[in-house]
Amino acid sequence: MARVATTSTISNPKRYGYDVRIDNILLRSAVGATPDAQMIIQSSRVDQEQQVNVRSNPEDFTSNVGRIYSRNKFEGGQGLDTAHNANGNPNDVTRFWDSKNIDVFHGDDETSYNIHLLYTTTEKLNLTNNNNYIVRTTNGRLYVSDGTAVYESTDDGDTFNAMLSTGITYDITGMASFGDDIYITTGDGTNNTEFLQYDYSATSWTTHSNAFSNGYFTGVWFVKGRLIVTGNDGNAEYLWEADPFDSSFSSDFNKNNTLVKVEPTHQFTDVTDGGAAILVCSTNGNIYSLKEDLTTLALVVQGISNIGFEEVNTIEASEGIIFFGTKEAASNIGRFYRADLVVADDLYVLANRQLIKEWTESVNSSPHSMYASRDSIYLGVQESTNETNLWRYYLPTGGFARDLVVTHNGADNNAKALGIVRAGTTDSKFIIAVEGQGLYKETSTYATTGYLIMSAADFYTAESKQFVGAEVSTFTLDSNTDVELQYSTKFEALDNPNDNSFKTAFVQATGTGDTEKQIAEVSRYIIGKIILNSNGTNTPKVKSVQFRALARPELVVAQIPVNISDRVERPNRKPINIKGLGETIYSTLRDKEGNSVTLELFNPSEIIRGVIENISYPIFSNPDVGSVTQYAIITVRGTRQPVITDVSSPQVFGINALGFIRFGA
Repeated sequence: MARVATTSTISNPKRYGYDVRIDNILLRSAVGATPDAQMIIQSSRVDQEQQVNVRSNPEDFTSNVGRIYSRNKFEGGQGLDTAHNANGNPNDVTRFWDSKNIDVFHGDDETSYNIHLLYTTTEKLNLTNNNNYIVRTTNGRLYVSDGTAVYESTDDGDTFNAMLSTGITYDITGMASFGDDIYITTGDGTNNTEFLQYDYSATSWTTHSNAFSNGYFTGVWFVKGRLIVTGNDGNAEYLWEADPFDSSFSSDFNKNNTLVKVEPTHQFTDVTDGGAAILVCSTNGNIYSLKEDLTTLALVVQGISNIGFEEVNTIEASEGIIFFGTKEAASNIGRFYRADLVVADDLYVLANRQLIKEWTESVNSSPHSMYASRDSIYLGVQESTNETNLWRYYLPTGGFARDLVVTHNGADNNAKALGIVRAGTTDSKFIIAVEGQGLYKETSTYATTGYLIMSAADFYTAESKQFVGAEVSTFTLDSNTDVELQYSTKFEALDNPNDNSFKTAFVQATGTGDTEKQIAEVSRYIIGKIILNSNGTNTPKVKSVQFRALARPELVVAQIPVNISDRVERPNRKPINIKGLGETIYSTLRDKEGNSVTLELFNPSEIIRGVIENISYPIFSNPDVGSVTQYAIITVRGTRQPVITDVSSPQVFGINALGFIRFGA
């Protein structure tokens, strides 16, 4: 009975005329049996593979060879790690991973969109205590507290002078503006406290005599024409409302008038106008909704929303959207949320809560203050012992990114941003009060450097690509400015802007760019990093950036003509016929069609692992003259594997060299 030769029965296949192995089956090729019987091994045509729509941006329409990954807007905000996602959001084409000192939103500029450097900040007042609050009155004056002192600025925060004869005895615990006046609460943490008013028109201070008895005040806010005041007596934390227009505060802060009462280990941290209700947050994780009773016109609690296992430290509202910052109760993890204020069973509660950003720093990274502008929400977050940053949530796109950077004079694990205001009489610069550090104002000097890390691009394929070009488009660069484009093929480089895997593609110091520079990287991913540099006077402005890649043909297709006749020819031997051998070989090969196999060619030396796509029916070389030679064409599609060179001696040069010991041919 005819049998198919295998590696278990033939130890020296070349000696017996075998030159093809498929798994354990040994075969003889039929190359040259006819003019058409040729062995063909070629790379798979990439453009004939299944086409995937990888356009991620209108800019990606191109007549160039390859695929383009480009971005011409970044106002979608940070936090997108991979640019090409099967279930991506339409806004992904405007998002990126991380940035610093870069204005990505461009919301207040009157020129066409571009990214550019942000301004720096500088210290205007050194603060030495841990209760630093700042308010801006209607007339544009700024007031900041530091221990028992109050400082006033009449020039948009450029200079601050200590106010005299304030009558303040205890540390300030809260401050609120009312028209041109301010209200201040103080306390020593036990039973000593004060409730004071500064009358701007009379330039006088009044200490109201009806201080909260047997306790101390912990904060004051002015919302919807009311003063919201809080206090603690060791038994509970209390919240009251008071009328600043005509009240003498004779009984406003009695315990019988308490609106909300929480356990004394927690405190009320912030109050805001939520539109339909006044919202008050607490470190107990609750956000209280206060509504006006239509009969008594007094505030009543009209709903409670709980943020489980988190301390709520600040809250703000804009355009009907509620924003709040929290700290995880048992760690330094800070979080920033947005939610909607809805009515449920006549209760005003927060719904559709969405986590925007989480900070897992070694310092207390919870937001503690926010500021709402026409189009953005700004919040202060400490990100290291030496740095507290202003972050910006851009309302038109829902994007979120780092904005101004504040660098401390000294290391501090608890340098919270307790106040954010914007000066507005002669300029519109931010002023940030950082607890225990200082009062910092935005300058008109650009940062000397800033970076933006783009999302990792892979064009929806896990295969390695040949990245061949990089390009940026800019406004005409001013002197002493430049744009550097770096890239990395290491996915983990997203998390470290200083990763040593970033390579410089080019540095543009003049002109507008728009010229592709050659790069040569083979990788699945590419991560772009745009670096803007300046002398502080001018800033480079970048309109777009792109990378171009070519798909690499990793697959090969091998077409091998294999002898499947009964005639057996061996080197230096007379041909013989084995009845039924060809049919047996063909049947064995046919059973492997569609299966995964390893194809080895002895000459030329090739190993291909893949799948047998098809096996042609037996082909007679020349039936007209009675030839009995038959062959089939086997097509294998797969990937090349390293070829191990045969050796004929156990003595091999090198360390840990690998080879086969084979005797004979």
